[in-house]
Amino acid sequence: MSDGIAAGLCPPIANQASAPVFLDRGFAAAGCLVLAGIVLVRLERVALGAVASLLSWILLGVLGAGIAQQPLPPDHVVTLLDGDRIDLHSPLRWHGRLRDEPARLPWGYGYEIELAGVEYQNALVPLRGGMRLGFTPHPGEAEVPELHAGDEIAVLTKPKRPQVFRDDGAFDRRAYLATQNIDLVATLRAPELIERVSTPRPTAATLLARARRRLRDEVDLLFGGAGPVAGVLRALLLGDRSFVD
Repeated sequence: MSDGIAAGLCPPIANQASAPVFLDRGFAAAGCLVLAGIVLVRLERVALGAVASLLSWILLGVLGAGIAQQPLPPDHVVTLLDGDRIDLHSPLRWHGRLRDEPARLPWGYGYEIELAGVEYQNALVPLRGGMRLGFTPHPGEAEVPELHAGDEIAVLTKPKRPQVFRDDGAFDRRAYLATQNIDLVATLRAPELIERVSTPRPTAATLLARARRRLRDEVDLLFGGAGPVAGVLRALLLGDRSFVD
């Protein structure tokens, strides 16, 4: 698939690969190739089946590169920031929904928020995107509210775009977080600045998130004395990369 991705990034192909019509026809063609490969293998035409499978794999790589180059929607938070329609130089009240259960980290808590809007210039601006919010408790401070996946929340914070190091070969943190649908990072200064607005009815996704949290807690309990080991296990077994990040 890496060869397909490389091909999809070539300018002559990239101009076509990002077009919706090309994506629709490409997925249809990839499906046909997969079915053809299955039929050919059943007919004991293994070589032809392997060729069909290889072509479908390359085509999926091209389609993946095309999807990655799709422009962001006009109401995406990055689009609004690039168009100077929102200013991040002062704290704002952000509205959204918790994507997952709050993560317990060595330095505190981590929240991943699916953004729905922001109060800016005395108006609620609808938007979409993702924010990673961190909180470090201090002695004598109030407890952070008990929140769960799916909760509609509001938080007063001053976020920023993830850092970009322009040194050659440096780790691209912004691109890495973008693969996790995280566009902004922020720090919660006090527990009183975050609140639950509503608690919708549980869905299959929220129930799964709570089950994953219980498993994370079990891993932390078993390997509490070896933080890096617990973090790697959480990433490998549960897809939780917050500790590794």
